[in-house]
Amino acid sequence: MWQTLLASVLAVMFAQGSDRWYEGKWTAEFDRVTFVRLELSSTNGKPGGRISLGNVEVNADGGLRLVSPAPEGLSEIFDVVQRGAVVSFSLKDSHDVDRFEIHQVGAHAELWFLLSDDTRKELAAEGIPVPKPIRLTKGSVP
Repeated sequence: MWQTLLASVLAVMFAQGSDRWYEGKWTAEFDRVTFVRLELSSTNGKPGGRISLGNVEVNADGGLRLVSPAPEGLSEIFDVVQRGAVVSFSLKDSHDVDRFEIHQVGAHAELWFLLSDDTRKELAAEGIPVPKPIRLTKGSVP
């Protein structure tokens, strides 16, 4: 009986804690350069946050080749929606709106660039592959 009760309590605790897995400060590094800083939080049950992205160059298979440091200031993200282990959001970049998702992968997350068909065609025409997801680590944002 106690084992069943304990298992039920642990299951409820795990479920409650896991629905806001995204909250916190996330970073991505390449060659010891922090090029992504992402802060995600929840206010009244609604996710939100800020991000800072450095420039990224990819190699022929979409993996990282070269990055520049993330700027000091973070920009507000919007249209933040959580669906289980995925959080999607938008970022205004000059005249464009960039779309992203982060996917929970164990204790880490992956940042995915959501590219329109037109953007994919433009990249292909310039010989630039679609970037692979970027691994994010939860911890302090420098």
